[in-house]
Amino acid sequence: AFGILAQRPEKVQAFMAVQGLGLPILIDAARAITKRYGVFHPLGLDALNTARPSTFLIDREGTVRFMYVGEGQKDRPDPETIVTELRKLN
Repeated sequence: AFGILAQRPEKVQAFMAVQGLGLPILIDAARAITKRYGVFHPLGLDALNTARPSTFLIDREGTVRFMYVGEGQKDRPDPETIVTELRKLN
């Protein structure tokens, strides 16, 4: 598992330090990946030029098996849904 953040490196490093997270992070400052996956959010009520909060489960062959794209910055799938979808990958 890893995360992708469409932020500047300084902001990501500060966030990771405060949260105490050890998850590998890919920094997508140019938003190339978020645009490729169709989750770039150029203008909205709760964010500007960022990615919609999104969860993708991708199998070993590179096929997207589950996708959840939030409508706003606080819209995320519930943990039970993610666990259920992960079990389907086995």
